[in-house]
Amino acid sequence: MALAPTQLGGAVTYVIVDGNSMEPRFRFGDLVLVRTESAYSAGDAVVYRNAEMGRYVFHRIVGMDLSQYILKGDNNSWLDSYQPVQDEIIGKLWVHIPKLGRAVEWVRLPINMALTVALLGGVLMSGMFDKPTKNGSGNKTPPKIFGGMQEGGLYLFVFLVLAFLGFAIFSFTRPLIRSSANIPYQQEGLFFYSATGTPGVYDSELVRSGEPVFPKLTCFLNIGFTYKLMADQLQGVSGSHQLYARVMDDQSGWQRTIPLNPQTSFSGNTYFSMATLDLCEVESLVALVEQETGLHPNTYTLEVVAEAAVAGVIAGSPMNDTFTAALVLNFDKAHFYLASDDPQADSLRSVKQGLAGNADVQVNTFSILGLNPSVRSIRVIAILGFGFSLMGLFGIGMRLYHTARQSQDALIRLKYGGMLVDVFEQNPAPTSSMVDVTTMDNLAKLAERHGTMILHTSRNFLHYYLVQANGVTYRYVITVGKKGNVETESGENEFIKVESSREADDLLHVEPGPLQSESSQNLTSDIESVEYVSADSEAEFVWKKIQNEAQEYLASHTENKTFDDDLAYPETPQYVIQTGEIGYYSTEPVETMILRKIKL
Repeated sequence: MALAPTQLGGAVTYVIVDGNSMEPRFRFGDLVLVRTESAYSAGDAVVYRNAEMGRYVFHRIVGMDLSQYILKGDNNSWLDSYQPVQDEIIGKLWVHIPKLGRAVEWVRLPINMALTVALLGGVLMSGMFDKPTKNGSGNKTPPKIFGGMQEGGLYLFVFLVLAFLGFAIFSFTRPLIRSSANIPYQQEGLFFYSATGTPGVYDSELVRSGEPVFPKLTCFLNIGFTYKLMADQLQGVSGSHQLYARVMDDQSGWQRTIPLNPQTSFSGNTYFSMATLDLCEVESLVALVEQETGLHPNTYTLEVVAEAAVAGVIAGSPMNDTFTAALVLNFDKAHFYLASDDPQADSLRSVKQGLAGNADVQVNTFSILGLNPSVRSIRVIAILGFGFSLMGLFGIGMRLYHTARQSQDALIRLKYGGMLVDVFEQNPAPTSSMVDVTTMDNLAKLAERHGTMILHTSRNFLHYYLVQANGVTYRYVITVGKKGNVETESGENEFIKVESSREADDLLHVEPGPLQSESSQNLTSDIESVEYVSADSEAEFVWKKIQNEAQEYLASHTENKTFDDDLAYPETPQYVIQTGEIGYYSTEPVETMILRKIKL
């Protein structure tokens, strides 16, 4: 918002320097950022619109003539002929970036713009073609995107809380009111001189301002000075003034002061002062100095200085200031003449700008994208927005908290929803080894390291999270009970709680087959008293009961059958217990049945 251009309602204008009038600081091709100000003063580098030239000019203010500004280029020896008013000034120098304007001009060409866009597009698309390394991990990591509306709302409200907090800090560090803009005023002094002329040497019988004076023709120079103070709502102006001359040698530094009139009081915003200077006396003083000191410069300098101290009231605010003007004459043994470094400058006129404080106050505002809201309204909006954002953040947080407390699976989806891929309930591709990790965070780190997604599948009350890389399957398993209790599968000692034959039958999930009969329903009839059974130690008690029931069932169905001694199965039916599986092997392969995994 601070860098928004004026075309979009901002307060910044972007200017590329085109020329050498502001060298050596500002050179061709530099980028200059200017901002609009309420007032400008001498010394400010500004951009203004020159109505005569029909273009923008970047120069420095050197003075002011009532409501018009006098400008000049730093590298120019003349003043700008056009004097803009404040409405024609675009802004004051804010940021200067050397040589950046050349790059902007280069990009603005159509062919260069096309090349730049193509280059940036190629850089952005290059990430799509990253090849994985030899270990298959690659350099890319799966993106972590929002897992849902809740996560998106959480980030949104966090952003709003921080944004409104920033606005609140900004608004409460700014005052509600501010002083009105200072009122400009201008002090102006004008010298003039005259002497008795000789007919035939001058156009008239008087030597006028700007003409040389020859002491051989006249010794007396009449010097006058007019002072004027100009401002709106000016009251009670008074002060004092004095006029004196000063003879100097610029090379040696010698100088001598000659009083012309004593310090005099005045009232009102103008006064007039008059004095007579004896030029022959000045020449005698210089001759004495040369005789006593041995100095023999070619030229000397004569300054006639007018000093004034003024006080008054402008728009109800007191004003105190001083003003000094000088009429500079160079002279040699033949004549006195007006000194001027700038032929276009007025050597007889002096101007000084000033600003008087304004006692009036106004509502403090802030400029943002073309709008000017008050600081008070920004405070109200910031407080209300911060409060509503906190409420929204609290509501989203409580909802996420309750969601996470429901089950570990919900918490995992909340944290790693962007990395999970749900797959069908089937065995994963065979790998050389299976590695169980202790936490889901570790599994997520492995997924990021290998640049792959996390596979998720569920079976009964088990949730499997798998990461396959380099022939290894990394697994994390959690169990969600019927009452919402969560346990992590340890792989060593597994427990089961059976409360009824119906629940045991649900857990066993016996497949339809030749063994599923009334006898198969009795397999679990004697397990009702089992509470927690270890698969390593106490499971033998359970399985002996199951074996007895199975032997009775098989005895009634295989009384007349004989078995091949070469069969891999013993004549006595057995249950082979492995990790999470129960394999029942009959004396004939056709009657073999594999029961589903159960929680032990």
